[in-house]
Amino acid sequence: MKNILKSAAAVTCAAALLCATGCSDTKWSFKTDHKALSSGVWINYTFEGVSDALTKMQETNKDATLDSLDFEKDKIDDMLLKDWAYAEAKKKELRYLTLDKLAAQFDVEVSDDTYNSAKNLYSNIYKSYYSEMFEKLGVSEDSYCQASVMPNLLSDEIFNKLYGKGGSKEVADKDLQAYFVDNYASYYYVSCDLTVAETTTSTDTEASQTETTETTEAAAAKRVDDKTLATYTENFTKYANMLNNGGKTTADVAEEYKKDFGVETVPETSETVAKDTLSTENKLQKAILDAKEGKAVTQEIDDKLYLIYRFDIKTKTDKIKAADDNTDKNETEIISREDILKKMKSEEFEKYLDDEQDKLDYVRNDACIHKYDVMRTVGILKSNTNG
Repeated sequence: MKNILKSAAAVTCAAALLCATGCSDTKWSFKTDHKALSSGVWINYTFEGVSDALTKMQETNKDATLDSLDFEKDKIDDMLLKDWAYAEAKKKELRYLTLDKLAAQFDVEVSDDTYNSAKNLYSNIYKSYYSEMFEKLGVSEDSYCQASVMPNLLSDEIFNKLYGKGGSKEVADKDLQAYFVDNYASYYYVSCDLTVAETTTSTDTEASQTETTETTEAAAAKRVDDKTLATYTENFTKYANMLNNGGKTTADVAEEYKKDFGVETVPETSETVAKDTLSTENKLQKAILDAKEGKAVTQEIDDKLYLIYRFDIKTKTDKIKAADDNTDKNETEIISREDILKKMKSEEFEKYLDDEQDKLDYVRNDACIHKYDVMRTVGILKSNTNG
């Protein structure tokens, strides 16, 4: 009797195991009580994790390739590449679910029109570059677009709900303007080349005088002559005086440039950007940062002559407009209030999302995660590369 019971128990156990391995639902990966993410979204994030791992490895080994890396032996920050890629994929899954939870909590949603508009770009990317490879991986166009688009759109909605007009952490205009004045630079520059294309002629003669002489022309860059340089320098000094002492504008400078150089299009740039986006490693950007507000300067940088002018940033605060501000439709210069707000609150917002993500209650579907693990993605990608 005992043997019969043991046999029956063994059969029951085997059936249960068979069901667990063969009948498990692998269509979803991670879920909360509000949303489940598909296996396709998960596989897409493992693909991104593998790609990010390769990029990370190339920071210290520029010759690293997917084929040269061993994801089960090589490491990033003392983590095996496969574990590092998994952790990155998991972070993205949980961030998506966190944003979905917060959207429900704040009673905001992404409209179909907004999603479809953003989705179009990624649909084209999928069809043009990824379709063959992603079909092998098991990532549909819908999964790719959803994973690529929705988290960003949800993030925007939640950010606005917190920091936008009427939000629980609304930022007053005076505070936003103070941040803008302290952290942004507004500048104009125009340039001219100090080199010209030189035509050189070379003659190739063979030992025999009866051979045909071949002439080749090659364009090479050479410095403008002293007279031309003096003229350019005089022009640019004039432009600086127009701004510093003549009460003129950058538009006036552009018109004068057209007459002096006989051109219809002026090589000019006018921008208002966060100062931390300008690098002191870049000679032009360093010159912009070094320039004093309201003082035009001329400077030669890498065989170009520049006029550089930093506007008084305080004069630009009235150019800050919200996207729904239609007070002056003829305004030629608009600085996005939303962009400044995101720059101002990005670190605080990321910290808020990290904290919410740490508190997230979720379920991981082991059947899906094991079936579509990082090494499967690596294998398919390597096969696709070699094939």
